[in-house]
Amino acid sequence: MSVKFQITLPGDLAVELKQAASREKLPLAQFIRETMVIRLRQPRAASGGDPFASITGLVDAPDTDLSESVDEILYK
Repeated sequence: MSVKFQITLPGDLAVELKQAASREKLPLAQFIRETMVIRLRQPRAASGGDPFASITGLVDAPDTDLSESVDEILYK
């Protein structure tokens, strides 16, 4: 089932969308749908949450509390 929406876009955004769809050789409506699906599937940090949540797990360190050995790490 499809649902029709009518939205108003700023002129510059409309131009960018049309150009991007053209580069991809897609109809504008298809490009917008695909772009929306991609955006909806991306995880987004909750506002007001942990500002460092997006970098959790980037470093694989055996020590869970590096503050205990900060002098060792900094002054080797």
